[in-house]
Amino acid sequence: MRVLRIKTVLSLIRKEFRQLFRDKKMRFMVFSSPLVMIIIFGYSINMDVTNVEMAVLDQDRTAVSRALIERFTASGYFIPNQYLSSPEEIDRLLDTGGAEFALVVERGFARKIKSGLTGNIQTIIDGTDSSRAAVIVAYVNQITQEFSQQYLMGRIRTVMLNKAEAPHRGRRNIEMQERFLFNPDLASRNFFLPGMLGLLLVLISTLLTAMSIVKEREAGTIEQIVVSPLRPMEYIAGKTVPFIIVSFIDIVLISAVIIFWFRVPFNGSVLFLLFSGLVFIFTCSAIGLFISFISRTQQQAMLSTFLFFMPAILLSGFIFPIYSMPEVIQALTYLNPMRYYTVIVRGIFLKGVGVSVLWKDLAALALIGVGMFYFSARRFAEGME
Repeated sequence: MRVLRIKTVLSLIRKEFRQLFRDKKMRFMVFSSPLVMIIIFGYSINMDVTNVEMAVLDQDRTAVSRALIERFTASGYFIPNQYLSSPEEIDRLLDTGGAEFALVVERGFARKIKSGLTGNIQTIIDGTDSSRAAVIVAYVNQITQEFSQQYLMGRIRTVMLNKAEAPHRGRRNIEMQERFLFNPDLASRNFFLPGMLGLLLVLISTLLTAMSIVKEREAGTIEQIVVSPLRPMEYIAGKTVPFIIVSFIDIVLISAVIIFWFRVPFNGSVLFLLFSGLVFIFTCSAIGLFISFISRTQQQAMLSTFLFFMPAILLSGFIFPIYSMPEVIQALTYLNPMRYYTVIVRGIFLKGVGVSVLWKDLAALALIGVGMFYFSARRFAEGME
């Protein structure tokens, strides 16, 4: 392969930058739009289950039932929206969206509890959003278990004090203490926003690279390049390098918003974040080059980019965990560069790990990028010769 003429490539890069910054809409697209999107997504993407509107039907109306209901309202997760007087009101309230969760305390609840029997309560949950409903069930189980344990221990202590059983007073029950690493508050924003970095980069770098080359093919200027002394690889380098630089600047801007605006913890290395981002941008640009090869118009390039973009998101683990997918789909995810970058960027932000832990994902990402770039550039060069 002939050596690239650096001066020729640099002149192409300067020409591409002048063309890029001359268009005000394009300047907004490559710099301002990623910041606008990360701010919008940062506030809108929130999977934390709080402020659950709760309806209460207390058929027992005793101090014990009121103490249980107070546990729910004092937890910070539930908001008592309505207090009902009959079971018929529950279906209407859930159908109209007036409440997500209904708590029914049946008659005789306090009497059974005091007698050492099992008190009956019923929980009716809107299961339209299955993931949110599952979290609500977990909250309900935790609150009821804590109430049951504390009520039982209160009765035991009362019996022990009344009987003056001194040998048993020093005994202590098992107390479980939970500790969550990397994301102590379990904030969904800390989980999703680092993944948003990869989502925005794959859209920007892939689309810009594909559209830039197809635009010249659609305008007919690429035929002039074919008959010029310009070498194919010089043209490819001149077209891809500017958008790699622009996407790299976007990494810095988006990361700054995630860290300083949304206060997402950053525990890793800035240099490794930038280096891994550069590898990912190179891979996405190679994919954009491949899209430009199979497209003849800008409309085809845009549609092809989104046909790649949507599966790349769904199969990356950004939203849905990969381990829950069928085995055939899990095998396909190994061809998705965003899968590896999502693992890398979350590991850098939340876990603070580096090359020693993430080298396999980085190597797989680089391998896909080199392979795609070689294949796409070779086919593109053959088409120009």
